[in-house]
Amino acid sequence: MNKNNNLYQIFIFILISAGIYLTFHMHFNLSTGQDCGAGGCSSTFNSFKPLGVSNVYWGMLYYFTLATLSMMPIILRLNDLYKFFIKARNYLIISGFAYSSFLMLYIAFEGLPFCTLCFMSFLICSSLFAIIIKTKFSDTYHKSNINIVYPITLAICALFIISNYTNISKEVYNIPISESVVLGNPEAKVTIIEWTDFQCPFCAKSVALIDQILEKYPEDVKVVIKNFPFPSHKEAMTAARYALAAHKQQKFKEMYHLIFSNYKRLSDNENLPLKYAKKLGLDMDQFIKDFESTEVLKQIELEINQLKDSGIERLAVPKFLINGKEANKKTFEDFSNTIDQLLEN
Repeated sequence: MNKNNNLYQIFIFILISAGIYLTFHMHFNLSTGQDCGAGGCSSTFNSFKPLGVSNVYWGMLYYFTLATLSMMPIILRLNDLYKFFIKARNYLIISGFAYSSFLMLYIAFEGLPFCTLCFMSFLICSSLFAIIIKTKFSDTYHKSNINIVYPITLAICALFIISNYTNISKEVYNIPISESVVLGNPEAKVTIIEWTDFQCPFCAKSVALIDQILEKYPEDVKVVIKNFPFPSHKEAMTAARYALAAHKQQKFKEMYHLIFSNYKRLSDNENLPLKYAKKLGLDMDQFIKDFESTEVLKQIELEINQLKDSGIERLAVPKFLINGKEANKKTFEDFSNTIDQLLEN
């Protein structure tokens, strides 16, 4: 029985390590302010903030505390005092399960976007709770192997965390440009593909990034803009159609900037781009005709399906590929470093 308990305790620590990795992944998404997606996780993180602190950081504190309490048998060499810490860990697991259950109910009843990462944390907390129920809150250990398994588990977790901070993935995704909008030199050596949503605040922030890149690399980089309007952003599809209609009259970039500079106003008036079209001096009859055309609608549907069918794990925007490889960090410095390396090769 003690041997089985020891295996359960090791499994608890592995789950805690997975929780640490998950919260670092959440932190990475939140701190870089990088995307809308995977069910709208970024907005859900901050919809309910106990004591004004994001659930991401409460979760990080929770899993690190659990890990510290679980490490006490090693630190204390299995003397009698370690049982106090294991009991404290078990009670903390119960609290975590209760809170994660509450959070999932809160998301459901408030009608918030489904958050995949929040659900994964709920599964981890549920598994931890199930284990301590199965072991009847056991605090016994066997000495064999725990001094080896725990450090190895921590090392694996650390490698996962470090892997999140590399700027560019290794996998190459071959996405055709098709008829998508191209900004910059069409013959440039470096191709950046961006999927965007005209009501996504992170996409709005990325406009400045694209401008900086094109200014620094006017001949060496082209940026391909593809649309991926989320269903939860009710006016995003309409805005995308207006932008492509403006592209028919060589005014996409101007319309793109105008829409994003006032993207919050789209929720009150989805036809706001009509005002911008007049401001840009477009042929309004042709503009409306192109907006209503099946050609524009099919182009957006193609771009949506290109991302969905790409094999890219996380369907989020803005989504960037640099010469086919997914960019994890979305800062000017990181993009510049990646582009410089590509130009040197």
